[in-house]
This record gives sequence, C-alpha cells and structure tokens, in this order.
Amino acid sequence: AQAILYQELPRPSEVRAGTASASGALRSAMIYICKGCGEVCMLPCRACEALCNLVGSSCRCVSHFFRPVAEGPLASYVLGTWACMLFATAAGAYGIADSECSEAMQACAIFVGLSVAHAGFAYYLQFQILSGLARKGLHPSSHAELAKEAMHTLLYDFGVCLYVVIYVGSFAFACYSFLMLSCGAGAGYGAAILLIAYGWLASAYLLAWYFCNCCAGAVMTKSQSRRQVPQQPHQQPVVLGVPMPMQGP
Repeated sequence: AQAILYQELPRPSEVRAGTASASGALRSAMIYICKGCGEVCMLPCRACEALCNLVGSSCRCVSHFFRPVAEGPLASYVLGTWACMLFATAAGAYGIADSECSEAMQACAIFVGLSVAHAGFAYYLQFQILSGLARKGLHPSSHAELAKEAMHTLLYDFGVCLYVVIYVGSFAFACYSFLMLSCGAGAGYGAAILLIAYGWLASAYLLAWYFCNCCAGAVMTKSQSRRQVPQQPHQQPVVLGVPMPMQGP
C-alpha cells in the first residue's frame, strides 16, 4: 500500500516543472496585459500627434498660399483688403439673417457681393503687376519699374477699368444704403461703414504707394548715374616759373 501511495504522489521534479510552466504562463499573460494598457495609454498621445501633423500640414498649405502674396508688391493692400472684406462679408451675411425687411436684406446681400469683388481685385492687381514685370524680365525690387508697370496696368488693363466702376458704385451704394437699412438690420450698418472706410483708405494707400515708389526709383536712378560717371585722374599742379637767363662760359 505504501508503494502504491508513493507511486500516486507527484515527484518533486514534476511539481517544480508544473510550477515553472504556470508561472511562465502567468508572466506572459501579465506582459500582454501591460502592453494592452500601454497601448490604451498611448492613444491620446497618438491622437495628439496626428492632430499636430494635420495642423502642421494645414499651416504649410496656408503658408504656401500666402507667401507669394506677402512677399509681392502691394502685400499690405492685398492682405488688408482681405481682412476688411472678411469682416464686411460676415457682417453682411449676419445682416441677411437678421434683417426685418426686404430692402435691408437686399442691401446686405449686395454688401457680400461687393466684398468678394474687392477681395478678388486686390489679388488680381498684384498678379497683373507681377505678370507684367515677368514678361519684361524685370525684378519687382526695382521701384521705378514697379511704379511704371503699376501705372500701365491701371491705365490699360480691362479688369481694372471694370473694377473702377464697381469701386465707385460700391462707395456710392454704401452711403445710400443707410436709407435701405433704416427698417432694421443691425449688422448691415457695420458692413456699410467698412465699405465706406475702405473706399477712402484703399485709394489713399494706392496713391501713397505709387508716389513713394516713384520717389524711391528716382533717387536710386540718380545715385546709380553718379556712380557710373568716370572720375578724372588726379593731376599734379604745374608751377610756372620765370625762365632763367643763359650764362656764357
């Protein structure tokens, strides 16, 4: 009986082997559990990284779009027009929803259309000036050529001639629109005031920009012409003396 009982009891080596295999399985399970918890904890970090990459790519796209505008001539005019017309468009759109009569709604809708036209022309004018300089093989850093090309564009470009009518009409309509907005359109007044202010500021800025480039070009041309004048070599002064009489032997 003792022999049979001894045979049924597990041997110490088998007990150690079973304990080792159980601990190994438990260790593997704990490793997978820890890895799973680590992946869950890393999800916010990965989501933040993906969001940062998306924002970074969006910023690069915006930078590629605005860089030529910001580095070109009339950059302040173009960017300032876009900012002003963005507020005017928002005010006009809100005025359409908040209008209490059809006349005010029509005025606000016209404000939105005029704002889009002003913003589009600002970019169009810069593009036409740069295109004209590129066709002539000139660099926009030359103030004299820049002013000359701008005046040529303002005088002979069909788009500019069409915009002059829109520009004058926009200013006149913005002044007249106060009668149309009197029935009730709070945000529409803001769009009208912005268009009136833009009518004065844009014309003043363009005139100042043109005359400043003309003056700068004239000064640079004069300084370059002075540098190109050849200088006369320095001559030693000649002292004329009284001839001495010849003495005989």
